[in-house]
Order: sequence, then structure tokens, then C-alpha cells
Amino acid sequence: MARHSKGKHIAQKASIKRKAHKAALDEKVKEETGDQPAEQAGMASSADAVQQLPAKEKASQPKHGKPAPSEDVAASEALPALGSMDEAQASVVPAGTASHAEEKKRKNRIAKRAGIVASIVIGFLAVVYLGGAALFATHFFPNTTIADVDISLDSPAQAASELDDTVGSFSFKVKGQGMNLTVSSDQAGMKMDSTAVADGVLARQVPWEWPVRVFEEHDVTAAVADAMSASTLSDVIEHAVAEVNATAEAPVDAAVIFKEDVGKFYITPEIEGTMLDPQKVVEQCMEGVLSLNGDIILKKDARLDPKVLKEDQRLVDACAKANQLARADITFTLDGNRAANVNATTIGTWVTVTPEFEVLFNNDELTVWAEEISQQFDTVGSERTYVRPDGKEVTVSGGSYGWKVDSEALEAAAIEAVQNGTIGNVEIPVVQSGNGFTKLGAQDWGARYVDVDLSEQHAYFYDETGALVWESDIVSGAKGKTDSPTGVYTLNHKQSPTVLIGEMTSEGTPEYESKVTYWMPFKGNSVGLHDASWQSAFGGDRYASGYGSHGCINLPTDAAGELYEIITPGDVVVVHY
Repeated sequence: MARHSKGKHIAQKASIKRKAHKAALDEKVKEETGDQPAEQAGMASSADAVQQLPAKEKASQPKHGKPAPSEDVAASEALPALGSMDEAQASVVPAGTASHAEEKKRKNRIAKRAGIVASIVIGFLAVVYLGGAALFATHFFPNTTIADVDISLDSPAQAASELDDTVGSFSFKVKGQGMNLTVSSDQAGMKMDSTAVADGVLARQVPWEWPVRVFEEHDVTAAVADAMSASTLSDVIEHAVAEVNATAEAPVDAAVIFKEDVGKFYITPEIEGTMLDPQKVVEQCMEGVLSLNGDIILKKDARLDPKVLKEDQRLVDACAKANQLARADITFTLDGNRAANVNATTIGTWVTVTPEFEVLFNNDELTVWAEEISQQFDTVGSERTYVRPDGKEVTVSGGSYGWKVDSEALEAAAIEAVQNGTIGNVEIPVVQSGNGFTKLGAQDWGARYVDVDLSEQHAYFYDETGALVWESDIVSGAKGKTDSPTGVYTLNHKQSPTVLIGEMTSEGTPEYESKVTYWMPFKGNSVGLHDASWQSAFGGDRYASGYGSHGCINLPTDAAGELYEIITPGDVVVVHY
């Protein structure tokens, strides 16, 4: 009994302690949970406490088939545990702090797992990258082409083999601009060092860049240029171009021309032709061959271009300079008489613009012009028709008197006058002049002259006014034997007295030696007017009857003396029938 009471008492004390402890827990729970009922909080606290019992205490719980210990024993055994739980609860950190720690542990676990995964992935990628780099160190990137040959993922040897096959069977067509030609690789003499091409392409490939490069297009056709040759391509193309050009129109350069209707120089625009430039065609074909292009369409720029365009400043300047020359307006005169006019129309035929844009005089045109002037105004020996003061019309030709144009000096004078922009008169330079030019074919000497009429066998002297101041019968050269020369002459000189000596004979003696008092030669020093004391008469037909002279004009001594007094060297002597 006493043992029972003691046990009960102990049980009661334990119960009191549990209640006190429960109250403390309830208060604790209330603080943490807010307004939750004490019972709910207590129940939760009790449940938590039970869950936190050590494994041995849990193991002491009644098992199925075994009697549970008495309440007092259970209570007494539970007290230490409850007490320990109270002490643990007292030392536990707040619930929020406990949750943060758990979250940190959870994140650490995730991080570790992620690190492991990342390491695995990185390792995998490293293996893939290195493997790719190794592959593309010996093989071409995807999407790699040479012309139309796809060498993706090929080794250099494979690529070279494909290129050899392509070049060997390659042919191309050239069309456009009048061309229609098919050329085989054999005809073009095409050869390619395919191994060099493939090795060169691979050498320029950067295998470490493969992750980026595998998604790009790689057209490496340019690599063919240094390894491709076409030894006979030029010959084939140039021959074909020559056939096209045989019927094509050549281009025309812009040029400076003279428009006679307006008297000015103008620039004519260039004209595009249809002829092909062999070099340009070869270049375009070679470009196609290097890219293994089977269809080469010639562009318009394969044609021969005009070399000079109308906008060329050099041409513009040359045109302006030519028009400066065309401003001249020159009147060329002979002995003060108008002989020729040179203006823009004439200058337009003289001036030319060279391919080097030099404004030059056309020497050929100038020479022709000067010769025409000479033909018109060279009167020496020309035929003249005139009317003598007594009314007789005479036609005469020959002789040494007259005007003779200096053609070379005339060309130079014309050029100088044009370059100076001369507007006015310029005297025609001559190598011989007279004293009374009027026009070609007319009397080109003045009123003062000696007229020797062979048909009349009479001579006349007219002074500056045209008045007859002297006349006389004559005996001229023997008719049909030693005829007196006809023509217009000038008196060369006069001499008194002198000896006339004939030509030397085969015996070494002169044909004759004649002393004369008045010697007035007009043809050299061999034919002239002189006194002839050996003539018994003058005039009539003595010249035709065996009494004619050796060609001179024989005069009576008195008449010769009178003439000698009034005639001067340079006076014109006209001898005619």
C-alpha cells in the first residue's frame, strides 16, 4: 500500500510537471502562432514533442502483442524525456532562422548538382570542339565550294580529284555582242594544279573557328586564279573576235571639224561601234574560265570604246584654239592688186586637230593653195593678150619678164597671218616681180616698154604715159633659121661700144665677131637690140630673104643711138609677131 501511494504521488508530481511544461509550451506556441486556440497549440506542441523523442524512447512504446507498462511507470519514464525536450526547446533558435538554414542547405545541394552537370557538359563540349578542330584541320568546312564543285567535308585529295574531273570535262559558251562560240578545255589549253588549289584552300582554313564557320558559305573559287592556265585561250578568242569585227562597225572618236556653212569649228560627238575589243573579250572569258562558268555572256563593255569623248577638256580647248585662228580675214595682194582672200572658209581646210589635240596647219592643204596662187599669178612666160596704144591687139607668150610667186614664203606668210588673226591686206611674196600687174593673162607691165613687132619688122617705144617716143624699122633673126625669140623681157643692161662674139665652132673659133656701138641685151647677154652697120636696109622681108640676123634685133645706127639714150635697164621689151 505504502508503495502504491508513493507511486501515485510520483505520478501526480509528474503530471503537475507535465501540465506546467504544457502551459509553457502553449504560451510559446501562442506567441509564434498568433491567436490559435491553446488546445490546438498544445496538441501541436505535444505532437512535436512526441516526434522529437529519441529513437530508444520510441522503441519503448508498446508493441503489438506485449502489455503496455503501467501509467505511473510510463509517466515516470516519460518525465526525463519531457524534461530534456524542455531544455532542447529552450535552446532552439527561432523558427524563421531554422527555415533559412534549411533553404541555404537546399541551395547548396542544388548548386553542387548544377556544378556537376556543368562540368559534364563542359567536358562534353570540349571533346566535341577538339574533335571538330581535328576534323577541320584535314577536311573542308561544310558549304565550301570551288566554282560549282562542292568540296564540303572533303579532304584535299578528294577535292583535287573532283577538280581534275571538272576541268577535264569542262567547256564553256561565249555569247552576246555578236559572239556565239563554244570552247572546250582542250581548245583553251586549260590546266589546273588541283592539288595546289586544295592545299592552299585548306591552309587558309582556320580549324579552331569551326563552331562559327560551319554555318557560313565558303566560296573559294578565287583560289583557282593562281593555279589555272589557259595557254591557247587568247588565240581562240582573238580569232573569233576577228571574224565578228570583219562585219562590225568601228567606234568613232569625238573630233573637231569645221562647218563651212557657219564658218566655225565644232566638236562632233563620239560614236559607239559594234566592234569587239579582243583584249576585253579575252579578259571576260578568262574570268569565266577561272570560275568554271559554262555560260559567259559578253557585256557591252567588251566593245571597242571610242578613245576620245566630246567632253574631253583637251578636245574642248583645241576647238577653242582652232576657232581663234578662224577669225582671220586676209586679202592677199600682188603689186597692190587683190589676188586672193583667206577667211574662215579657207582656214577651215588648213587647220587640223591631231590625235594628240594639237592644233596644226595641214601642210598638204597649204601647199595646194600656194601652188594654185602661183598658177594664177606666175606670169613669167605666160600668155598675155593686150592692146597696143595704136589699137593693135597682140597675144604673146614666153620671155623672162613677169611675176613669180615664192610658194614656200607664201605658205609661211599665210600661217603667220592666220596665227596673228590678221584682218587686212598681205602682199604675196615673190621671187620676181614686174611693174604693172593687173590680172593673169593680161598686160602685166606698165605703159613704158619697147614693142618689137616681128611681123611688121618694126619697133616702137612708149613712155610712161603710153606716148610713142621712138620707132624704127628692124631686121630680126633669119626666118626659119635663127628666129628672134618671142616673149616679154626686160633690158638687162646696155653697153657702148662692144664686140658681139658668136658661139665657138668645132675649129675653136667663134662663128662671128661683130663690133657694135650700142648694145642693149634683153635675153641674157646673147640677144638684144643693137646697131648693124653691115645692113644696107631695114624693114620689109629682109629677115626672110637671107639677110636676117643671128636672132638679135638689128637697127640703123642713128636709131640705135636714139634708143640707147632713152632706154634704161629694167624697161620691158616685148617681142611678138
